[in-house]
Amino acid sequence: MKSIKIEKEYNFNKYDKFIYRYWENNQYFNSIPDKRLSYVVIMPPPNITGVLHLGHILNNTIQDVLIRKARLECFNTCWVPGLDHASIATEHKLITELKKQGFSKEKIGVTNFLKFATKWKLNYSKNIIKQLKQIGCSCDWQRLKFSMDEDISQSINKIFRNFYKKGFLYKNYGIVNWDTKTKTALSNEEIRYQTCKVKLYYIIYKIKDEKNYILVATKRPETIFADTALCVNPTDKRYIKYINKKAIVPISSKEIPIIADNYVDKTFGSGCVKITPAHDSNDKLIAERHNLEIINLIDKNGILNKYGLNWAGENVKSARKNILYFLKKNNFLVKVKEYKTPIGFSERSNLEVEQLLSSQWFLKMNLLVKNALQNIPKKDIIKLYPKKIKKKIKSWFINLNDWNLSRQLWWGHRIPDCCQTTTIEVFDTWFSAWIWPIVIFNGIMDKNYELQYYYPTTELVTGEDILFFWVIRMILAGLFFLKKTPFKKIYFHGIVKDKNNLKMSKSLGNSPNYNKLLKKYGADSVRCGVLIMAPLGKDMVFNPEAFLLGNKIKNKIWNAFKLILKFNMTKPDHIAKPDHIAINNYLFLVIENKFYLLLKLINKLLKNYRLSKALIIIYKFLKTDFCSLYLEHLKKITYYKWVEINQIYKLFKYILVILNPFLPFITEYIWNILKKTKNLFTNKKALIIQNWPNKNKINLNILNEFRQIKKIISQIKLFRNIYKTYKKKITIFIFLKKNRYNKRKKALLFLLENIKKILFLKTESTSKKSYSFISDDDIYFIKIPKRIVDINKLVYNFFYYKIFLYKINFKLNNVNFLKYAPINIIKLETKKQCNCINQIQYLKYKIKTNIKYYYK
Repeated sequence: MKSIKIEKEYNFNKYDKFIYRYWENNQYFNSIPDKRLSYVVIMPPPNITGVLHLGHILNNTIQDVLIRKARLECFNTCWVPGLDHASIATEHKLITELKKQGFSKEKIGVTNFLKFATKWKLNYSKNIIKQLKQIGCSCDWQRLKFSMDEDISQSINKIFRNFYKKGFLYKNYGIVNWDTKTKTALSNEEIRYQTCKVKLYYIIYKIKDEKNYILVATKRPETIFADTALCVNPTDKRYIKYINKKAIVPISSKEIPIIADNYVDKTFGSGCVKITPAHDSNDKLIAERHNLEIINLIDKNGILNKYGLNWAGENVKSARKNILYFLKKNNFLVKVKEYKTPIGFSERSNLEVEQLLSSQWFLKMNLLVKNALQNIPKKDIIKLYPKKIKKKIKSWFINLNDWNLSRQLWWGHRIPDCCQTTTIEVFDTWFSAWIWPIVIFNGIMDKNYELQYYYPTTELVTGEDILFFWVIRMILAGLFFLKKTPFKKIYFHGIVKDKNNLKMSKSLGNSPNYNKLLKKYGADSVRCGVLIMAPLGKDMVFNPEAFLLGNKIKNKIWNAFKLILKFNMTKPDHIAKPDHIAINNYLFLVIENKFYLLLKLINKLLKNYRLSKALIIIYKFLKTDFCSLYLEHLKKITYYKWVEINQIYKLFKYILVILNPFLPFITEYIWNILKKTKNLFTNKKALIIQNWPNKNKINLNILNEFRQIKKIISQIKLFRNIYKTYKKKITIFIFLKKNRYNKRKKALLFLLENIKKILFLKTESTSKKSYSFISDDDIYFIKIPKRIVDINKLVYNFFYYKIFLYKINFKLNNVNFLKYAPINIIKLETKKQCNCINQIQYLKYKIKTNIKYYYK
């Protein structure tokens, strides 16, 4: 074979782009319906709010591993990529960008704002697609979908109008969760609850025409101007006498009724609460039951309006501080207590959510769920990984709320004109996302052939954090519109956390730079790293060391490749002995059977999404069995027959195939070079479309026999490591219990472990200065060189005195020991300390002068 110049290491910066272009140019990612079984994965579409982060790498690497394996198994693979318009998050980014340029969305108007948003989308879409390609995502790019594509808009409008006609929708003026930063309503699923320390303020409300007063406990004193009643429990004996009387609101001096309602907890706070219907959903329900007035105090920017009197125009936090100062100064504030309670924060802006009155569109979820669940076929059950997710899904159905569909934004799918108010409103982002598995094949508008071929999709890989936002709703949509679940399997990976166990996010700035990671380690190592950091169902805690392990895997496959090329280019210098050929063939059979055992295991692991474990055991096989055992043995011999080279190539091809889903770039590059070797690589197809190895019958007898040999080899290696006889030929004495010894075992020991002689003993006794071990009932003895015994004793004594000195120093550094111990004892310990130091110095000198190595 003609010499091929191979670099010392795989140059990912040079070759990764070339390999990806090669895949794209040959359309290996593309899919059209045919007679094969389909294997469909839909990518959870990244938001067009910026660059991708580590969570995207993890999510898309898992998907790519699965889709590449399916492609190797000859499925018609279709991985549909997508991008999400992310109404709230993107509009917030757009407003921030406009502010930097000295503009606002109101100033430039709707038309120009949407033009600005479209330019933003085009720019960030290119970046995101580029980043996905950099990590090797083998998506069908001709199917790329954006969640605001025209056909998707048509589908959403069609669904909304049908829901409207069938009575699934209603518009309600009531309390909603409001984000004052993004200035839009939020659904319950868009709120993140966090247990916080808050203050409970005890405020005096005087009783009208009496000297008595009632103490009210509240955590929101700034809403005092919107109070329309005080409320107590009807069974609370402390307050029964005040029911139906009037109370005077501090500051405003407004008269409000004192009412009774079972909602009030007698044991919390003072047992009396103020009712502010416009800014608390529970208060709103009480107000409806008791026909109370509703006063809207806080506007959609989080500012107090005219009802706030002297504090009108102040934001909530500022008003609270100033109102408390006034109440304290005028003796209305009696005391303050701290307690812990869940507080809702916006997922997008991280601000505390306000509860405000607003007119919103709602979808009747109970009605939708009832209709959808009627369509579940008996056999159409989605397999969930990990299984604990089932409990969370059940809890969602138990605590079902109607879905708030409208958002007070400009960027997004516009609510149809027939249903619009004077205010511009768009649909909740998830209203386009929940039909994603259907609309990517235009299945709402047309029950076409592609939909029939690709739907239901094979599997979904996503984070647990969007279970309620997206996954459950997609299942409901599939059942409601097509009477089929959209997925056969769903894998929920954990969330990505930093070293401080905090969730990685763009807002916190704790995610490593995507491009820097790829530039430093390369796509293959980064892919391996994120998989190793993320075992099944567990959160991924960021550790850069995992990328170094990815480098080790890459380097190991590269070095094996270089050695195999060297074997192929080396001419035999003599004819091999028959027993050597037999041993080589035996070793090949051992490694081949080990490979099929490995293949059986990784098929099972990948089926159950144990990608991390699968990668690690492939690496162990590559490192320990293929390289350290098989290739290292072949390095020792100076002949390479055609049959042996063929054997090496067969195994190495299999290894490249099973590693390809994990490390697609380096394996494809190596495959392309090996294709150029004459006569050996008859299959000239690209690695990406090769066939996954077929299962084969495993010869367990060979593996069990070799396991015994390996135990002996391990003991010999341990002996060499302890007594530093790495290159020296040694003699082994064996006492046979069964009066027989396997010739192949003997030949292997000679070849693999540099054995001088193997002698068989008639009795069990041998020199006391021997290293011994038992294998398969036989007893093995190896003589310990005398010189080594002396050195061992010196080393043992050296460490003995080191430990002894540590104990003495611990005593002499103890203040209590020096304070309370008798003087003669302290002197004795000091003397021991000096003796130890002298002994250590002496032993160190003896070790250094008697052997070539020494302990530093």
